[in-house]
Amino acid sequence: MTNQEIQASNSSVFDYLHTTNHQPNDNSSDPLGTTSLNPIFTNFSVFDASGDNTSNSVFEGGTLRLSYDLGNILSLLDVRLEALKGDRIVSTLGTWNQANLSNELIHLANFADFTGDSYQLRAVARTTDGQEFSSDSQAMNVLSWNRIDGTFKGETIDYTADFGTGAVIIGRGGTDTLNLSGLSPSSITSINGIGLADFNPLSNSTANQAIFKGTAFDHINLADGREIYLQGIERLRFSDSSIFELQVRTNDTFFGSQWNLHISDVGSAWRFTQGASDVLLASLDTGILTASGASGDIVDIAIDRLITDPTDDDNFNNYGHGHCAISIMSSTANNSSGIAGINWNSSVYVNDVYRGVSLQQAIQDTISYARARNQRVVFQGGIQGNWFNSGGTREQLEQLIRDNSDIAIFAIAAGNGGPGGNLSDPDYLTSVSGVAQLETTHDNVISVGALRNTSPTTKIDGLTNASAVNLASYSNRGSNLTLVAATDSPAMDKFGNMRFFGGTSGANPNVAGIASLVWSVNSSLTGGQVRQILIDTAMDLGVDGRDNTFGYGLVNADAAVRRAVALQRNSDVANLYSGRSIFV
Repeated sequence: MTNQEIQASNSSVFDYLHTTNHQPNDNSSDPLGTTSLNPIFTNFSVFDASGDNTSNSVFEGGTLRLSYDLGNILSLLDVRLEALKGDRIVSTLGTWNQANLSNELIHLANFADFTGDSYQLRAVARTTDGQEFSSDSQAMNVLSWNRIDGTFKGETIDYTADFGTGAVIIGRGGTDTLNLSGLSPSSITSINGIGLADFNPLSNSTANQAIFKGTAFDHINLADGREIYLQGIERLRFSDSSIFELQVRTNDTFFGSQWNLHISDVGSAWRFTQGASDVLLASLDTGILTASGASGDIVDIAIDRLITDPTDDDNFNNYGHGHCAISIMSSTANNSSGIAGINWNSSVYVNDVYRGVSLQQAIQDTISYARARNQRVVFQGGIQGNWFNSGGTREQLEQLIRDNSDIAIFAIAAGNGGPGGNLSDPDYLTSVSGVAQLETTHDNVISVGALRNTSPTTKIDGLTNASAVNLASYSNRGSNLTLVAATDSPAMDKFGNMRFFGGTSGANPNVAGIASLVWSVNSSLTGGQVRQILIDTAMDLGVDGRDNTFGYGLVNADAAVRRAVALQRNSDVANLYSGRSIFV
């Protein structure tokens, strides 16, 4: 509600119903009142809690916020909120015994009879001697709505007037287009409270979001009063075939080929953040700097973002295994060359655990650095096989990870133990490899499987999408697989070449980069809470629900960031939903 609306409500003339035998749940004819008494409601307001720009309309099953003030009334018994249709009470939306209430949350999903229609809402105070006094009434439109869901594929979703007054469009992965059939750009009065002409994906386009069903939505208002909530939608198409771009696109040479970004909706997540300074990325891999006189260089990564040991030597692999992983997470974006990293801003702590420090020393050094600067740290672990005793015992490693779950999360490669893989792992079908197994006992560890694009080259507006995927045959899997992410991800190697970085080592930097975006919009989360958000918002693949091939599904950056934003901006509304019940 705007300040003007609140002032108007506070200054309006109140009529008060005075009856001694009226019952709270009486659904008989009950006009708004004929007896005027000295006002006892000095304030009454009720409005949509979603945070969109239509305070007097709410989606069916949404939430309201109620405030009232009865001053210093002495003999109050209770106050109830009534919804009226015409002169009939159709629902009582709650009862309270306080004389003053501020921003009380009312979850409309609890009231099955409060369906799409126009209502008058009023508060009714009842005193101990049986008298009742009602506030002035306030109009509220409840919008019935229809929902449509996309998949990981880039799709066109048609919107028509048949959706009704409300619509919830969830594109999910891929480059998705919302086809606004029969509508011209002038039909949209606002998107997120601003006009289309003022919409810039990288500048304040998400300042106003609708928090609904546990997550954050863009909201579109049409001139005829219809409302559309959407997420995971990259483009709008109008009746004249013009396209309006919602996602962030970069000018990097190979951006169009970065199917890992497009299938996980990273371009939409960039509207909220491109990475924050209070988040630290960390690489547990082969390092990045080459030794003096060795071949290679640091390519497409800003050197001033790297925290390195100058003795690091990324010659363990001839192309630079660590360089490629760091490239996926944090390559410089919008520099007209190379690729776009998932996180453009956060610093990267580089550890060479293959020929430099031990694994435990690398983790401890990084965490000490982060704690000294009040940072959260996201580790990408390109480590497979038995690393449990690198720098200490397995028990010490587990304790190190557990003790820092408040600020640290680990995205660890599930392992390439399958047929054609590089590990001799007879259990690749039933278990992930090495440190990734700790996902079972540590809520801040994520095991990451490798998802391959098995479709012919599919371009949508110049962006490579996937119409068919499967788990790479070599990728470890099992009951301890947490998530999957794109492999064969475009990356820059240390010689300045773009290569499709494969294996589970090419998948887990995607999860790490996306986790860093989640933490960038909500630093109050723990490592375990970040993992839970990634799980809850993942795109289900294969059989319904979690399975041993895809875990909880394919990581989705836009959905995960939106959930974190909802929890940060409007926590009581967002927390009405949790776990996989989140509306995604």
